[in-house]
Amino acid sequence: MFTAIDIDADGNSIATQREACLVRAKRVKAPVIKEFVEPGNSAQTIAKRPVFRELLQYVEEHPEVAYVVIYMRSRAFRNSGDAAITKRILAGMGVKLISAKEDFGDGYMAEAMEAVTDIMNEVQVRQSGEDIKQKLLNKAKNGGTVGRAKLGYINDRKDFDGRLVNTISLDEQRAPLIRWAFEQYATGEYSTTKLAALLAEQGLTTRKSSKWPERPLSRSQLGQILRDPYYLGMVTFKGHVYPGRHQALITPELFNRVQQVIDARVKRGQRDRVHNHFARGMLHCGRCHYVGREHRLIFAEAKNHADQIYEYFLCRGRQDGLCDLPYLPTAELERALTREFASLRLSPDAIDDAKREVHAALNHVLSRHAEQRARLQKELKKLDVQEERLVDLAADGALATDKLRTRLRDLQIKKHEVRTSLDTTTESLQQHTEMVLSYLDLMARPDALFTAATGAVKRKLLAAFFSRIWVDDDGHQLTVAGEFQPLFADIRHAVALDSHSTLVNTKSAGENSDASDSERLNHYLKVICSSKTSLVAGAGLEPATSRL
Repeated sequence: MFTAIDIDADGNSIATQREACLVRAKRVKAPVIKEFVEPGNSAQTIAKRPVFRELLQYVEEHPEVAYVVIYMRSRAFRNSGDAAITKRILAGMGVKLISAKEDFGDGYMAEAMEAVTDIMNEVQVRQSGEDIKQKLLNKAKNGGTVGRAKLGYINDRKDFDGRLVNTISLDEQRAPLIRWAFEQYATGEYSTTKLAALLAEQGLTTRKSSKWPERPLSRSQLGQILRDPYYLGMVTFKGHVYPGRHQALITPELFNRVQQVIDARVKRGQRDRVHNHFARGMLHCGRCHYVGREHRLIFAEAKNHADQIYEYFLCRGRQDGLCDLPYLPTAELERALTREFASLRLSPDAIDDAKREVHAALNHVLSRHAEQRARLQKELKKLDVQEERLVDLAADGALATDKLRTRLRDLQIKKHEVRTSLDTTTESLQQHTEMVLSYLDLMARPDALFTAATGAVKRKLLAAFFSRIWVDDDGHQLTVAGEFQPLFADIRHAVALDSHSTLVNTKSAGENSDASDSERLNHYLKVICSSKTSLVAGAGLEPATSRL
Protein backbone atom coordinates (compact mmCIF):
# COMPACT_ATOMS: atom_id res chain seq x y z
CA MET A 1 0.00 0.00 0.00
CA PHE A 2 1.59 3.24 -1.13
CA THR A 3 0.09 6.56 -0.10
CA ALA A 4 1.70 9.86 -1.04
CA ILE A 5 1.76 12.59 -3.60
CA ASP A 6 4.25 12.10 -6.43
CA ILE A 7 7.02 13.13 -4.04
CA ASP A 8 6.12 12.85 -0.36
CA ALA A 9 7.36 14.93 2.56
CA ASP A 10 10.40 12.70 2.98
CA GLY A 11 11.41 13.05 -0.67
CA ASN A 12 10.33 9.54 -1.62
CA SER A 13 8.44 9.01 -4.86
CA ILE A 14 5.81 6.34 -5.48
CA ALA A 15 8.44 4.31 -7.34
CA THR A 16 10.76 4.45 -4.32
CA GLN A 17 7.96 3.38 -1.97
CA ARG A 18 7.03 0.51 -4.27
CA GLU A 19 10.63 -0.73 -4.32
CA ALA A 20 10.86 -0.60 -0.52
CA CYS A 21 7.61 -2.54 -0.14
CA LEU A 22 8.72 -5.18 -2.65
CA VAL A 23 12.02 -5.67 -0.78
CA ARG A 24 10.12 -6.06 2.50
CA ALA A 25 7.78 -8.62 0.91
CA LYS A 26 10.77 -10.65 -0.29
CA ARG A 27 12.20 -10.68 3.24
CA VAL A 28 9.11 -12.49 4.52
CA LYS A 29 9.06 -14.68 1.37
CA ALA A 30 5.58 -13.53 0.39
CA PRO A 31 4.61 -13.12 -3.30
CA VAL A 32 2.87 -9.85 -4.16
CA ILE A 33 -0.62 -10.52 -5.52
CA LYS A 34 -1.97 -6.94 -5.72
CA GLU A 35 -0.80 -3.36 -5.21
CA PHE A 36 -2.87 -0.44 -3.93
CA VAL A 37 -1.63 3.08 -4.67
CA GLU A 38 -3.37 6.04 -3.04
CA PRO A 39 -2.21 9.24 -4.80
CA GLY A 40 -2.62 12.65 -3.23
CA ASN A 41 -2.39 13.68 0.41
CA SER A 42 -3.91 11.17 2.83
CA ALA A 43 -7.13 12.11 4.57
CA GLN A 44 -7.36 12.31 8.35
CA THR A 45 -9.43 9.11 8.67
CA ILE A 46 -9.78 5.80 6.82
CA ALA A 47 -13.47 6.59 6.20
CA LYS A 48 -12.39 9.30 3.75
CA ARG A 49 -9.83 7.14 1.94
CA PRO A 50 -11.54 4.99 -0.71
CA VAL A 51 -8.37 3.17 -1.81
CA PHE A 52 -7.60 2.03 1.74
CA ARG A 53 -11.18 0.81 2.18
CA GLU A 54 -10.81 -1.04 -1.12
CA LEU A 55 -7.68 -2.75 0.27
CA LEU A 56 -9.56 -3.93 3.38
CA GLN A 57 -12.41 -5.25 1.25
CA TYR A 58 -9.97 -7.09 -1.01
CA VAL A 59 -8.30 -8.77 1.97
CA GLU A 60 -11.69 -9.82 3.33
CA GLU A 61 -12.65 -11.37 -0.02
CA HIS A 62 -9.30 -13.17 -0.49
CA PRO A 63 -8.48 -15.42 2.49
CA GLU A 64 -5.18 -16.41 0.90
CA VAL A 65 -3.66 -13.01 1.79
CA ALA A 66 -1.20 -13.38 4.69
CA TYR A 67 0.52 -9.96 4.84
CA VAL A 68 -0.28 -6.31 4.10
CA VAL A 69 2.92 -4.34 3.52
CA ILE A 70 2.81 -0.57 3.97
CA TYR A 71 5.64 1.90 3.33
CA MET A 72 5.53 3.66 6.71
CA ARG A 73 2.95 3.83 9.48
CA SER A 74 2.96 7.63 9.32
CA ARG A 75 1.96 7.45 5.64
CA ALA A 76 -0.74 4.81 6.16
CA PHE A 77 -2.38 6.16 9.34
CA ARG A 78 -3.10 9.73 10.42
CA ASN A 79 -4.35 8.80 13.88
CA SER A 80 -3.68 6.04 16.39
CA GLY A 81 -7.32 4.97 16.49
CA ASP A 82 -7.36 4.03 12.80
CA ALA A 83 -4.07 2.19 13.20
CA ALA A 84 -5.41 0.09 16.10
CA ILE A 85 -8.73 -0.64 14.37
CA THR A 86 -7.03 -1.64 11.12
CA LYS A 87 -4.58 -3.91 12.93
CA ARG A 88 -7.43 -5.61 14.80
CA ILE A 89 -9.47 -6.09 11.61
CA LEU A 90 -6.53 -7.62 9.77
CA ALA A 91 -5.58 -9.80 12.73
CA GLY A 92 -9.12 -11.13 12.85
CA MET A 93 -8.67 -12.31 9.26
CA GLY A 94 -5.29 -13.87 10.04
CA VAL A 95 -3.36 -11.12 8.22
CA LYS A 96 -0.26 -9.38 9.59
CA LEU A 97 0.46 -5.69 8.96
CA ILE A 98 4.15 -4.90 8.42
CA SER A 99 6.02 -1.70 7.57
CA ALA A 100 8.73 -1.53 4.92
CA LYS A 101 10.70 1.24 6.68
CA GLU A 102 10.06 0.26 10.31
CA ASP A 103 10.89 -3.10 11.85
CA PHE A 104 9.60 -3.32 15.41
CA GLY A 105 10.11 -7.08 15.67
CA ASP A 106 7.60 -9.38 17.36
CA GLY A 107 6.07 -9.67 20.81
CA TYR A 108 4.31 -7.33 23.17
CA MET A 109 7.22 -4.85 23.28
CA ALA A 110 7.06 -4.52 19.49
CA GLU A 111 3.32 -3.86 19.71
CA ALA A 112 3.96 -1.22 22.37
CA MET A 113 6.50 0.51 20.09
CA GLU A 114 4.00 0.47 17.23
CA ALA A 115 1.37 2.09 19.47
CA VAL A 116 3.81 4.78 20.65
CA THR A 117 4.83 5.49 17.05
CA ASP A 118 1.17 5.83 15.99
CA ILE A 119 0.47 8.25 18.86
CA MET A 120 3.49 10.42 18.02
CA ASN A 121 2.49 10.43 14.34
CA GLU A 122 -1.00 11.61 15.32
CA VAL A 123 0.46 14.37 17.50
CA GLN A 124 2.63 15.55 14.62
CA VAL A 125 -0.36 15.52 12.23
CA ARG A 126 -2.47 17.57 14.65
CA GLN A 127 0.34 20.06 15.21
CA SER A 128 0.75 20.46 11.47
CA GLY A 129 -3.01 20.85 11.05
CA GLU A 130 -3.24 23.60 13.66
CA ASP A 131 -0.30 25.39 12.09
CA ILE A 132 -1.92 25.23 8.67
CA LYS A 133 -5.26 26.52 10.04
CA GLN A 134 -3.54 29.51 11.63
CA LYS A 135 -1.66 30.29 8.42
CA LEU A 136 -4.87 30.10 6.38
CA LEU A 137 -6.65 32.38 8.85
CA ASN A 138 -3.84 34.95 8.62
CA LYS A 139 -3.95 34.71 4.84
CA ALA A 140 -7.71 35.39 4.80
CA LYS A 141 -7.35 38.31 7.23
CA ASN A 142 -4.76 39.80 4.90
CA GLY A 143 -7.15 39.49 1.95
CA GLY A 144 -5.68 36.40 0.32
CA THR A 145 -7.82 33.76 -1.38
CA VAL A 146 -7.81 30.44 0.47
CA GLY A 147 -7.74 27.58 -1.99
CA ARG A 148 -8.56 27.72 -5.67
CA ALA A 149 -9.88 30.92 -7.21
CA LYS A 150 -13.66 31.06 -7.65
CA LEU A 151 -15.26 30.71 -11.08
CA GLY A 152 -14.68 33.95 -13.00
CA TYR A 153 -11.15 34.25 -11.59
CA ILE A 154 -7.91 32.35 -12.13
CA ASN A 155 -4.88 31.62 -9.99
CA ASP A 156 -2.04 33.60 -11.55
CA ARG A 157 1.65 34.47 -11.06
CA LYS A 158 2.80 38.02 -11.67
CA ASP A 159 6.12 39.82 -11.49
CA PHE A 160 6.37 42.32 -8.63
CA ASP A 161 9.73 44.05 -8.27
CA GLY A 162 11.50 41.18 -10.00
CA ARG A 163 9.78 38.46 -7.96
CA LEU A 164 7.05 36.06 -9.14
CA VAL A 165 4.14 36.29 -6.71
CA ASN A 166 0.99 34.15 -6.56
CA THR A 167 -2.12 36.26 -7.08
CA ILE A 168 -5.72 36.18 -8.36
CA SER A 169 -6.66 37.60 -11.76
CA LEU A 170 -9.92 37.91 -13.68
CA ASP A 171 -10.77 35.10 -16.09
CA GLU A 172 -11.21 36.99 -19.36
CA GLN A 173 -13.62 34.39 -20.75
CA ARG A 174 -15.79 33.64 -17.73
CA ALA A 175 -15.76 36.91 -15.75
CA PRO A 176 -18.03 38.82 -18.21
CA LEU A 177 -20.57 35.99 -18.16
CA ILE A 178 -20.60 35.85 -14.35
CA ARG A 179 -21.19 39.61 -14.23
CA TRP A 180 -23.96 39.25 -16.83
CA ALA A 181 -25.61 36.55 -14.69
CA PHE A 182 -25.79 38.91 -11.70
CA GLU A 183 -27.22 41.68 -13.87
CA GLN A 184 -29.93 39.48 -15.40
CA TYR A 185 -30.99 37.84 -12.15
CA ALA A 186 -31.29 41.27 -10.50
CA THR A 187 -34.12 42.10 -12.96
CA GLY A 188 -36.29 39.42 -11.34
CA GLU A 189 -37.28 38.02 -14.74
CA TYR A 190 -35.16 34.87 -14.64
CA SER A 191 -35.09 31.77 -12.49
CA THR A 192 -31.78 30.05 -11.81
CA THR A 193 -32.89 27.19 -14.07
CA LYS A 194 -33.53 29.46 -17.03
CA LEU A 195 -30.45 31.58 -16.35
CA ALA A 196 -28.21 28.50 -16.11
CA ALA A 197 -29.52 27.34 -19.50
CA LEU A 198 -28.80 30.74 -21.05
CA LEU A 199 -25.29 30.78 -19.61
CA ALA A 200 -24.67 27.31 -21.04
CA GLU A 201 -25.75 28.54 -24.47
CA GLN A 202 -23.18 31.34 -24.21
CA GLY A 203 -20.45 28.84 -23.37
CA LEU A 204 -19.99 29.29 -19.60
CA THR A 205 -18.54 26.12 -18.08
CA THR A 206 -16.79 25.09 -14.90
CA ARG A 207 -13.02 24.74 -14.98
CA LYS A 208 -11.48 21.40 -15.80
CA SER A 209 -9.98 19.50 -12.86
CA SER A 210 -8.21 16.19 -12.35
CA LYS A 211 -11.55 14.55 -11.50
CA TRP A 212 -14.11 16.44 -13.59
CA PRO A 213 -14.15 17.76 -17.17
CA GLU A 214 -15.55 21.15 -18.10
CA ARG A 215 -19.34 21.19 -17.84
CA PRO A 216 -22.17 23.75 -17.82
CA LEU A 217 -23.13 25.30 -14.50
CA SER A 218 -25.87 23.50 -12.60
CA ARG A 219 -28.75 25.39 -11.04
CA SER A 220 -27.34 24.85 -7.52
CA GLN A 221 -23.87 26.03 -8.55
CA LEU A 222 -25.33 29.20 -10.02
CA GLY A 223 -27.32 29.75 -6.82
CA GLN A 224 -24.12 29.53 -4.75
CA ILE A 225 -22.40 32.07 -7.01
CA LEU A 226 -25.28 34.55 -6.67
CA ARG A 227 -24.96 34.37 -2.88
CA ASP A 228 -21.14 34.54 -2.72
CA PRO A 229 -19.61 37.84 -1.49
CA TYR A 230 -16.32 36.79 -3.12
CA TYR A 231 -17.52 38.58 -6.27
CA LEU A 232 -17.75 41.77 -4.20
CA GLY A 233 -14.04 41.50 -3.51
CA MET A 234 -14.51 39.80 -0.13
CA VAL A 235 -12.95 36.61 1.30
CA THR A 236 -14.92 34.19 3.52
CA PHE A 237 -13.13 31.88 5.96
CA LYS A 238 -14.76 29.86 8.74
CA GLY A 239 -17.95 31.93 8.53
CA HIS A 240 -16.15 35.30 8.76
CA VAL A 241 -15.84 37.76 5.87
CA TYR A 242 -12.68 39.82 5.27
CA PRO A 243 -11.79 42.42 2.60
CA GLY A 244 -9.97 40.63 -0.21
CA ARG A 245 -7.05 41.70 -2.35
CA HIS A 246 -8.64 40.43 -5.59
CA GLN A 247 -10.58 42.69 -7.95
CA ALA A 248 -14.34 42.96 -7.36
CA LEU A 249 -16.42 41.65 -10.26
CA ILE A 250 -19.69 43.42 -9.37
CA THR A 251 -20.73 46.48 -7.39
CA PRO A 252 -22.29 46.35 -3.90
CA GLU A 253 -25.50 47.81 -5.35
CA LEU A 254 -25.84 44.99 -7.87
CA PHE A 255 -25.07 42.34 -5.25
CA ASN A 256 -27.72 43.78 -2.90
CA ARG A 257 -30.38 43.78 -5.65
CA VAL A 258 -29.67 40.11 -6.35
CA GLN A 259 -30.01 39.25 -2.63
CA GLN A 260 -33.32 41.11 -2.49
CA VAL A 261 -34.70 39.07 -5.40
CA ILE A 262 -33.58 35.81 -3.77
CA ASP A 263 -35.02 36.78 -0.36
CA ALA A 264 -38.33 37.91 -1.87
CA ARG A 265 -38.78 34.58 -3.65
CA VAL A 266 -37.96 32.65 -0.50
CA LYS A 267 -40.51 34.61 1.55
CA ARG A 268 -43.40 33.94 -0.86
CA GLY A 269 -42.48 30.29 -1.25
CA GLN A 270 -41.31 30.50 -4.87
CA ARG A 271 -37.71 29.45 -4.59
CA ASP A 272 -35.62 28.77 -7.64
CA ARG A 273 -36.06 25.01 -7.47
CA VAL A 274 -38.46 22.38 -8.73
CA HIS A 275 -41.61 22.79 -6.64
CA ASN A 276 -43.10 20.00 -4.58
CA HIS A 277 -45.41 17.82 -6.67
CA PHE A 278 -45.46 14.03 -6.64
CA ALA A 279 -44.89 13.83 -10.43
CA ARG A 280 -42.02 16.33 -10.56
CA GLY A 281 -39.17 15.19 -12.77
CA MET A 282 -41.09 12.10 -13.97
CA LEU A 283 -43.10 13.52 -16.88
CA HIS A 284 -41.94 14.12 -20.45
CA CYS A 285 -43.47 16.06 -23.31
CA GLY A 286 -45.27 13.71 -25.71
CA ARG A 287 -45.41 16.36 -28.43
CA CYS A 288 -41.63 16.80 -28.43
CA HIS A 289 -41.12 13.03 -28.27
CA TYR A 290 -43.25 12.61 -31.41
CA VAL A 291 -40.88 14.84 -33.44
CA GLY A 292 -37.69 13.32 -32.02
CA ARG A 293 -36.94 15.71 -29.14
CA GLU A 294 -36.86 14.88 -25.44
CA HIS A 295 -37.97 17.53 -22.96
CA ARG A 296 -39.20 17.15 -19.41
CA LEU A 297 -42.29 18.87 -18.08
CA ILE A 298 -41.50 21.54 -15.49
CA PHE A 299 -43.76 22.15 -12.51
CA ALA A 300 -44.46 25.80 -11.72
CA GLU A 301 -46.76 28.02 -9.71
CA ALA A 302 -48.34 31.36 -10.57
CA LYS A 303 -50.30 33.81 -8.43
CA ASN A 304 -53.08 36.08 -9.72
CA HIS A 305 -54.10 39.49 -8.43
CA ALA A 306 -56.34 37.87 -5.84
CA ASP A 307 -53.35 35.96 -4.44
CA GLN A 308 -54.73 32.64 -5.69
CA ILE A 309 -52.00 30.15 -6.61
CA TYR A 310 -52.31 28.14 -9.81
CA GLU A 311 -50.20 25.00 -10.29
CA TYR A 312 -49.33 23.77 -13.75
CA PHE A 313 -46.78 21.88 -15.85
CA LEU A 314 -45.10 23.23 -18.95
CA CYS A 315 -42.69 21.79 -21.47
CA ARG A 316 -39.04 22.76 -21.05
CA GLY A 317 -38.87 23.27 -24.82
CA ARG A 318 -41.62 25.91 -24.64
CA GLN A 319 -39.25 28.19 -22.74
CA ASP A 320 -36.90 28.07 -25.72
CA GLY A 321 -39.67 28.49 -28.30
CA LEU A 322 -39.33 24.87 -29.52
CA CYS A 323 -42.71 23.50 -28.39
CA ASP A 324 -46.31 24.71 -28.43
CA LEU A 325 -47.67 22.36 -25.77
CA PRO A 326 -50.05 24.51 -23.69
CA TYR A 327 -49.79 24.95 -19.95
CA LEU A 328 -51.23 21.85 -18.26
CA PRO A 329 -53.16 22.37 -15.00
CA THR A 330 -52.15 19.82 -12.38
CA ALA A 331 -55.75 18.80 -11.67
CA GLU A 332 -56.31 17.78 -15.31
CA LEU A 333 -52.95 16.01 -15.40
CA GLU A 334 -53.78 13.96 -12.30
CA ARG A 335 -57.12 12.94 -13.86
CA ALA A 336 -55.24 11.79 -16.98
CA LEU A 337 -52.87 9.72 -14.85
CA THR A 338 -55.85 8.17 -13.05
CA ARG A 339 -57.37 7.19 -16.41
CA GLU A 340 -54.09 5.54 -17.40
CA PHE A 341 -54.04 3.55 -14.16
CA ALA A 342 -57.65 2.50 -14.77
CA SER A 343 -56.55 0.92 -18.06
CA LEU A 344 -54.24 -1.39 -16.08
CA ARG A 345 -57.07 -2.92 -14.03
CA LEU A 346 -57.56 -6.71 -14.09
CA SER A 347 -60.68 -8.61 -13.09
CA PRO A 348 -60.61 -10.59 -9.82
CA ASP A 349 -60.88 -13.86 -11.77
CA ALA A 350 -57.92 -12.94 -13.98
CA ILE A 351 -55.83 -12.07 -10.93
CA ASP A 352 -56.74 -15.33 -9.16
CA ASP A 353 -55.89 -17.34 -12.28
CA ALA A 354 -52.59 -15.51 -12.66
CA LYS A 355 -51.65 -16.11 -9.01
CA ARG A 356 -52.36 -19.83 -9.37
CA GLU A 357 -50.14 -19.98 -12.43
CA VAL A 358 -47.37 -18.07 -10.63
CA HIS A 359 -47.39 -20.50 -7.69
CA ALA A 360 -47.50 -23.46 -10.07
CA ALA A 361 -44.53 -22.07 -12.00
CA LEU A 362 -42.56 -21.56 -8.78
CA ASN A 363 -43.27 -25.10 -7.56
CA HIS A 364 -42.32 -26.49 -10.97
CA VAL A 365 -38.96 -24.70 -10.91
CA LEU A 366 -38.22 -25.70 -7.31
CA SER A 367 -38.97 -29.34 -8.08
CA ARG A 368 -36.50 -29.25 -10.96
CA HIS A 369 -33.85 -27.96 -8.57
CA ALA A 370 -34.53 -30.63 -5.94
CA GLU A 371 -31.95 -33.02 -7.37
CA GLN A 372 -29.33 -30.29 -7.55
CA ARG A 373 -30.06 -29.25 -3.94
CA ALA A 374 -29.71 -32.85 -2.78
CA ARG A 375 -26.31 -33.10 -4.44
CA LEU A 376 -25.15 -29.84 -2.84
CA GLN A 377 -26.39 -30.89 0.60
CA LYS A 378 -24.51 -34.17 0.27
CA GLU A 379 -21.36 -32.26 -0.66
CA LEU A 380 -21.83 -29.94 2.32
CA LYS A 381 -22.08 -32.91 4.72
CA LYS A 382 -18.89 -34.32 3.21
CA LEU A 383 -17.11 -31.02 3.83
CA ASP A 384 -18.37 -30.98 7.43
CA VAL A 385 -16.81 -34.41 7.98
CA GLN A 386 -13.50 -33.22 6.50
CA GLU A 387 -13.54 -30.21 8.80
CA GLU A 388 -14.11 -32.40 11.85
CA ARG A 389 -11.15 -34.58 10.84
CA LEU A 390 -8.91 -31.54 10.56
CA VAL A 391 -9.97 -30.38 14.01
CA ASP A 392 -9.14 -33.84 15.42
CA LEU A 393 -5.71 -33.72 13.76
CA ALA A 394 -5.08 -30.31 15.31
CA ALA A 395 -6.04 -31.61 18.75
CA ASP A 396 -3.64 -34.56 18.38
CA GLY A 397 -0.84 -32.32 17.12
CA ALA A 398 -0.52 -34.50 14.03
CA LEU A 399 -0.56 -31.59 11.60
CA ALA A 400 1.58 -28.45 11.51
CA THR A 401 -0.21 -25.26 12.50
CA ASP A 402 0.47 -23.45 9.22
CA LYS A 403 -0.77 -26.38 7.13
CA LEU A 404 -3.80 -26.78 9.37
CA ARG A 405 -4.70 -23.10 9.03
CA THR A 406 -4.34 -23.26 5.25
CA ARG A 407 -6.50 -26.38 4.91
CA LEU A 408 -9.19 -25.06 7.24
CA ARG A 409 -9.30 -21.79 5.34
CA ASP A 410 -9.67 -23.57 1.99
CA LEU A 411 -12.35 -25.83 3.45
CA GLN A 412 -14.34 -22.90 4.84
CA ILE A 413 -14.20 -21.13 1.50
CA LYS A 414 -15.56 -24.22 -0.22
CA LYS A 415 -18.35 -24.58 2.34
CA HIS A 416 -19.32 -20.94 1.85
CA GLU A 417 -19.56 -21.50 -1.92
CA VAL A 418 -21.79 -24.54 -1.45
CA ARG A 419 -24.09 -22.75 1.03
CA THR A 420 -24.38 -19.82 -1.35
CA SER A 421 -25.36 -22.17 -4.16
CA LEU A 422 -28.00 -23.73 -1.91
CA ASP A 423 -29.53 -20.42 -0.81
CA THR A 424 -29.26 -18.20 -3.88
CA THR A 425 -31.59 -19.98 -6.29
CA THR A 426 -34.48 -20.54 -3.88
CA GLU A 427 -34.17 -17.11 -2.29
CA SER A 428 -34.05 -15.19 -5.57
CA LEU A 429 -36.96 -17.16 -7.06
CA GLN A 430 -39.15 -16.59 -4.02
CA GLN A 431 -38.33 -12.89 -3.86
CA HIS A 432 -39.04 -12.49 -7.56
CA THR A 433 -42.31 -14.37 -7.12
CA GLU A 434 -43.34 -12.05 -4.27
CA MET A 435 -42.65 -9.10 -6.54
CA VAL A 436 -44.87 -10.57 -9.26
CA LEU A 437 -47.67 -11.24 -6.76
CA SER A 438 -47.37 -7.67 -5.44
CA TYR A 439 -47.88 -6.31 -8.93
CA LEU A 440 -50.94 -8.53 -9.40
CA ASP A 441 -52.43 -7.20 -6.15
CA LEU A 442 -51.84 -3.64 -7.31
CA MET A 443 -53.63 -4.39 -10.59
CA ALA A 444 -56.92 -5.16 -8.82
CA ARG A 445 -57.92 -1.49 -8.56
CA PRO A 446 -54.87 0.62 -9.43
CA ASP A 447 -56.88 3.74 -10.27
CA ALA A 448 -58.70 3.75 -6.92
CA LEU A 449 -55.44 3.17 -5.08
CA PHE A 450 -53.78 6.01 -7.01
CA THR A 451 -56.64 8.42 -6.29
CA ALA A 452 -56.72 7.71 -2.55
CA ALA A 453 -52.95 7.63 -2.02
CA THR A 454 -50.79 10.39 -0.60
CA GLY A 455 -48.40 12.26 -2.87
CA ALA A 456 -45.43 10.16 -1.75
CA VAL A 457 -47.26 6.89 -2.50
CA LYS A 458 -48.49 8.21 -5.85
CA ARG A 459 -44.89 8.90 -6.82
CA LYS A 460 -43.90 5.34 -5.86
CA LEU A 461 -46.80 3.94 -7.87
CA LEU A 462 -45.68 5.87 -10.95
CA ALA A 463 -42.12 4.59 -10.52
CA ALA A 464 -43.34 1.03 -9.94
CA PHE A 465 -45.39 0.83 -13.13
CA PHE A 466 -43.69 3.21 -15.56
CA SER A 467 -40.09 3.79 -16.60
CA ARG A 468 -41.12 6.85 -18.64
CA ILE A 469 -44.35 8.84 -19.05
CA TRP A 470 -45.23 11.13 -21.98
CA VAL A 471 -48.03 13.71 -21.74
CA ASP A 472 -49.81 15.52 -24.58
CA ASP A 473 -52.97 17.58 -25.18
CA ASP A 474 -55.13 16.58 -28.16
CA GLY A 475 -57.27 19.68 -27.86
CA HIS A 476 -60.03 17.99 -25.83
CA GLN A 477 -58.28 16.34 -22.91
CA LEU A 478 -54.83 15.38 -21.73
CA THR A 479 -53.46 12.05 -22.92
CA VAL A 480 -50.85 9.95 -21.15
CA ALA A 481 -48.66 7.27 -22.71
CA GLY A 482 -46.29 5.25 -20.58
CA GLU A 483 -43.36 2.92 -21.07
CA PHE A 484 -43.77 0.11 -18.54
CA GLN A 485 -41.13 -1.16 -16.16
CA PRO A 486 -39.62 -4.36 -17.66
CA LEU A 487 -40.98 -6.72 -14.98
CA PHE A 488 -44.47 -5.22 -15.13
CA ALA A 489 -44.44 -5.43 -18.94
CA ASP A 490 -43.59 -9.14 -18.69
CA ILE A 491 -46.43 -9.71 -16.22
CA ARG A 492 -48.97 -7.97 -18.48
CA HIS A 493 -47.78 -10.03 -21.43
CA ALA A 494 -48.07 -13.28 -19.45
CA VAL A 495 -51.56 -12.37 -18.20
CA ALA A 496 -52.68 -11.53 -21.74
CA LEU A 497 -51.37 -14.84 -23.10
CA ASP A 498 -52.94 -16.70 -20.20
CA SER A 499 -56.35 -15.14 -20.95
CA HIS A 500 -55.99 -16.11 -24.60
CA SER A 501 -55.07 -19.70 -23.72
CA THR A 502 -58.05 -19.97 -21.38
CA LEU A 503 -60.40 -18.76 -24.12
CA VAL A 504 -59.04 -21.25 -26.64
CA ASN A 505 -59.23 -24.06 -24.09
CA THR A 506 -62.91 -23.27 -23.37
CA LYS A 507 -63.85 -23.33 -27.02
CA SER A 508 -62.12 -26.65 -27.55
CA ALA A 509 -64.25 -28.23 -24.78
CA GLY A 510 -61.28 -29.68 -22.97
CA GLU A 511 -59.28 -30.84 -25.97
CA ASN A 512 -55.50 -30.42 -25.70
CA SER A 513 -55.89 -29.20 -22.11
CA ASP A 514 -52.47 -30.57 -21.19
CA ALA A 515 -50.89 -28.55 -23.97
CA SER A 516 -52.73 -25.41 -22.81
CA ASP A 517 -51.70 -25.95 -19.20
CA SER A 518 -48.10 -26.43 -20.28
CA GLU A 519 -48.23 -23.28 -22.38
CA ARG A 520 -49.63 -21.17 -19.55
CA LEU A 521 -47.01 -22.58 -17.19
CA ASN A 522 -44.23 -21.63 -19.59
CA HIS A 523 -45.53 -18.06 -19.73
CA TYR A 524 -45.07 -17.61 -15.98
CA LEU A 525 -41.82 -19.53 -15.90
CA LYS A 526 -40.43 -16.84 -18.20
CA VAL A 527 -41.70 -14.13 -15.86
CA ILE A 528 -40.35 -15.67 -12.65
CA CYS A 529 -37.11 -17.11 -14.04
CA SER A 530 -34.63 -15.12 -16.05
CA SER A 531 -31.28 -16.27 -17.36
CA LYS A 532 -30.03 -12.71 -17.31
CA THR A 533 -30.73 -11.42 -13.80
CA SER A 534 -32.24 -12.18 -10.42
CA LEU A 535 -34.51 -9.54 -8.99
CA VAL A 536 -34.95 -8.55 -5.37
CA ALA A 537 -38.02 -6.72 -4.20
CA GLY A 538 -37.35 -3.03 -3.69
CA ALA A 539 -38.47 -0.94 -0.75
CA GLY A 540 -42.12 0.05 -0.61
CA LEU A 541 -43.78 0.11 -4.02
CA GLU A 542 -40.66 0.90 -5.99
CA PRO A 543 -39.62 -1.45 -8.82
CA ALA A 544 -37.24 -4.31 -8.20
CA THR A 545 -33.51 -3.74 -8.28
CA SER A 546 -30.83 -5.96 -9.70
CA ARG A 547 -29.17 -8.40 -7.33
CA LEU A 548 -25.41 -8.34 -7.86
